[in-house]
Amino acid sequence: MTINLSMAIVCMNKRSKQLNRTDEINSTNSSSGYFGLNSTCSDDLTTEKEMYLDKPAQGMLLGAVYYGVVAVQLLVGWLCDKFGKYKLQMALGSSVLAIASFASPVILENAGVPYYFALRIVKGVAMSFALSSMLPMLTRWTTTQEQGLLMGIASAGIGLANSVTYPISGLLCQHGGWKAIFYFGGGCGMVASFLIVCLVYDGPAKHPRVDAEEKQYLLSFQFQSQTSKKRRVIPWAKMLRSAPVWSVVVTNFFFFAVVKGIVLNLPIFVRDVLDFTVTENGIFSAMPLIAALLLHLLIGPFFDYIRNHNKYTPTTVRKIFHVVGTLMPGALMFVSSQLSSEYKYFIISLITISYSLTEFAVMGGFGYAMIDLAPDYIGILQGINKTISLAPGFITPLIVSALTPHGSSEEWKHVFILFGALYVLSCLVFVTCGSAQQQSWGKAIKKDTVSVLISGSSKPRNNFA
Repeated sequence: MTINLSMAIVCMNKRSKQLNRTDEINSTNSSSGYFGLNSTCSDDLTTEKEMYLDKPAQGMLLGAVYYGVVAVQLLVGWLCDKFGKYKLQMALGSSVLAIASFASPVILENAGVPYYFALRIVKGVAMSFALSSMLPMLTRWTTTQEQGLLMGIASAGIGLANSVTYPISGLLCQHGGWKAIFYFGGGCGMVASFLIVCLVYDGPAKHPRVDAEEKQYLLSFQFQSQTSKKRRVIPWAKMLRSAPVWSVVVTNFFFFAVVKGIVLNLPIFVRDVLDFTVTENGIFSAMPLIAALLLHLLIGPFFDYIRNHNKYTPTTVRKIFHVVGTLMPGALMFVSSQLSSEYKYFIISLITISYSLTEFAVMGGFGYAMIDLAPDYIGILQGINKTISLAPGFITPLIVSALTPHGSSEEWKHVFILFGALYVLSCLVFVTCGSAQQQSWGKAIKKDTVSVLISGSSKPRNNFA
């Protein structure tokens, strides 16, 4: 419901271009006496031109959703850790997303770009509640040994949604127009809200159909009890001084700038440079997402297998996966930047391979390193992480739009070189400063325990080392 705007832009701008060409032909025909044809097409042109979005508007609107995402990340993380109402936050976020998607065509067509920009920010806030509540909730449903598998399966839904959005949007554009793209997204959002209400539970203890033995097993692996959650001390100073924490944040900043830049701008690149039809655009733009989804499901269990065999330290394993998931995609970005549009199928293939390989970094590299560092504070840490690292969501589209004012092949070459460089920076930061070792402050300490430590009546400090 957030990336469908990319295909909507391709759809409405393509129609405007077609009508512009038709208008030129009809202007010529009208001079030969075909006045009726020219008059009809002029009316259509006026209607369609109202929905044309220029490059600055495209960049602004594509990134607008991330103003909302970034604004509430800390709040969402704090609410997750404080109250644990994951289901409520996910359901509310999904419902607001659906309503905003239904309202998008009306706002865009009748109120204009500034009001739609505001609506995109609202969608970002809703998306933050819907998605950022998922990771803290999953820590209540997984053991350390099965963490990669469950995280992979749960987050695969996002990849699946992204994978089908572009092809379906291409078909909807062809047969129903750009508005149908938003209506379809709104319908999917309502279905998601219904499923969350019916099927999602905050933890094993609240699920009515989990048998007692399995429930006890899962509860034994929880990172903290519900009672300790409300009485614990949050080590803010240690969090903010932690080099491993900041390495994940900075790594994610560079990494997210590339992957979000590719996801949001690939349909526009395909339209500008590769010159496929709208339907073909939807299919080819989805190929990297589909390939990434397949690797996403495989790499999680593969990472768990290697880590559980204890041949390498968790930090070493994560750094190896991260190198594969950043340096190789970076190299392929540089290669893609040197190819002309004559090799358009080869370019799509390179982008597909490059984007899919990033799953090594997501599933086995830096992606879930915060859980390793401080499992009991994952909600707050993810809030800090995403508040900063998701900023490229609204910065990158503006940069790409500024670099490609005419959409030429030479302009897009600079974008691909930039993406390759950001991949390399992401690799260097995590390999140099990253860690997957649990920090001494990473397990929650109850306030009554702190009181005992201060009074000196007991010495349980080693329990939290």
